[in-house]
Amino acid sequence: MASKLGMNAFTVQESVNMEAFSDFNYEEIDLSSAGAVSVSAITSANPAKKVVIYNEPAAGGTLEADDTITLTINSKTAKISRDHLPFTLSGLLVTSLTLTNDDPEGSEGLAVLSFH
Repeated sequence: MASKLGMNAFTVQESVNMEAFSDFNYEEIDLSSAGAVSVSAITSANPAKKVVIYNEPAAGGTLEADDTITLTINSKTAKISRDHLPFTLSGLLVTSLTLTNDDPEGSEGLAVLSFH
């Protein structure tokens, strides 16, 4: 029986059986230079139902303690720090996601896992 808490509360087996998520994508985002970086797999034609952003050393290096990341989610902005990671977006269809490091220096990156 399906969970009564919505799509984001399905067990793995329920998600598979009911095809809650049809696809997923993993992308490493390099935030070592100035400027915004868009997640290429998330588009209006292929919206994400759930997104997990986390600090992955293999994704170009770890964030420093003083780094602030600006997220632009469906044209709305939010700021997170390294302390907020992993950061999960759920409960909305994400049609665009852009990440900007407010203090780029050295090699810094994040990993983004999106479920479609």
